[in-house]
Formats: sequence, structure tokens, C-alpha cells
Amino acid sequence: MPLEDTNGHNADPWPRCEYGKTLFGRGECKRVGEVQLDGSLLCLAHAKLLRLEERESTLLGTVFEMDKWLENPSNRAEQLHWRRRLHERDETVDELRRNRTLIEAQKGPERQ
Repeated sequence: MPLEDTNGHNADPWPRCEYGKTLFGRGECKRVGEVQLDGSLLCLAHAKLLRLEERESTLLGTVFEMDKWLENPSNRAEQLHWRRRLHERDETVDELRRNRTLIEAQKGPERQ
């Protein structure tokens, strides 16, 4: 049973996950906050989700930079090096797809 604080609001004995916290309290996670990440207290599921989303952003930036390099005509002169970079780009895109699958699984219907 939740405790009552002096303002008449529920005061939980454990701090809650701060994911999705809004001024009006809509969309808040009801789980216990266990992980401090970027100044917020998060449950394990939301901490994992945010790490995956950060990884996705990094991978997208990497693919973008690789695409710019690969599209530059002067970089095509050395075909072996260009093909290696293309292979690296393809591996990064595969990693990005795997990461996206993990994000979707983490956001599944039982998650908030």
C-alpha cells in the first residue's frame, strides 16, 4: 500500500523509473528505478532501450559518413580499398538492422 506524503500524494517507498515523465504524469513507467543514466533514474528495461537507441543513432551516423566517402569519385581510384569500405558499410547496416530488431523487441506490447 502506498504511503501518503504531506501534500496528500502517494509517496512510494522506492523511486520510480523517470522514463516518459511529464508534468501531468501521463505515460510514466510504474517500475522501480534502478539505473542512473544521463541524470535520470530508469528501470532496467528503459535503460536498455535508451542505450539501444543511442547505439542506433551512432550507427546511422557511421553509415552516413561511409556513404559520403563511398560516393566521392576520387575514392574509387583504389578499388580494393573502396570495396573494403563498402563491405564495412554493409556490415554496419546489418548491425543497425539487428539493433533495430532489439529496439522493437524491447518496445513490445508488454513494455511501456
